[in-house]
Amino acid sequence: MKKSILFLILLFLFLFHTQAQKSPPFHPFKGFHIGITGQTEYIQKCSFGYLTGSDPAPKPRWTYGWETGIELSYHFAKYFGVSIGANLGTIESYACRIDFSNFPDQRLVLGSVFSWPAATTIIFPIKLEFHYPIRKNLFFTAETGVWIEGIITRLVYGKDFIIGIQRDFLMDDHYDPETNIYYTKPYYSDFGMQNFSKIKCNLLLGVGLSYQLPYGDLIRFSTGVSVSFKPLIEGYYRYYLTDSYGTFSVKNDFIYTQLSYIHTFKFLKAKKYVKKHGHPHFRESGKESNFPL
Repeated sequence: MKKSILFLILLFLFLFHTQAQKSPPFHPFKGFHIGITGQTEYIQKCSFGYLTGSDPAPKPRWTYGWETGIELSYHFAKYFGVSIGANLGTIESYACRIDFSNFPDQRLVLGSVFSWPAATTIIFPIKLEFHYPIRKNLFFTAETGVWIEGIITRLVYGKDFIIGIQRDFLMDDHYDPETNIYYTKPYYSDFGMQNFSKIKCNLLLGVGLSYQLPYGDLIRFSTGVSVSFKPLIEGYYRYYLTDSYGTFSVKNDFIYTQLSYIHTFKFLKAKKYVKKHGHPHFRESGKESNFPL
């Protein structure tokens, strides 16, 4: 994750240096746009800290998430714009492989991975966008900004709404023939605290490509990283048979890939131009474009 962030920062610096050089023979679009976005997320492992006991700490696993929503953007300069989105997406996704060496029936746990289902919430990404033409109708895209979550829950629940999240992996305890009920008890548990009233913020860094369709709209593919500043959940774990325990925490760091369709509000004007002149051609002066965008 750290190497990915360093690579993206160096790439941003290179692009800003390149912008000061000779202007290309055509310009990116300007004005207001609205888009539909969808992305998949590869979520970083949670972390465990061993404190005591014969059982080792659980081994964390990568998990997956998603987001989808709308985006409103305004491109105020030759290469730059800003955007704000409203997405429905996942948080709190984490998984681990716990130690089953002391579990009574090994046949029941072979290959088991202990996971927590992701919660769904409203997220607001706010970004500064950079576009640079590579060739006609194809643009390199870079973005940086913040990913904000918790505004809705803060408005609904107020300032001090803290909840506990607990997961239990159970084992058989005993069978009661009179009631025909199998009773269980926990083999492993982890318990964490989450402040639902706290507004959470991640740093976003991404790069990608935008393709301009004949009538002015855009298809954009981007990939990047989202880095959280603080843990989302903090707590402890425990193995009951050996009384082994330690700490664990969950951060919402992830790598994302996003596909977007961007409407530029110039469809009718561009359509008339294409019908009259064919596919748009750009002037070679480096100052303006024949394509009316």
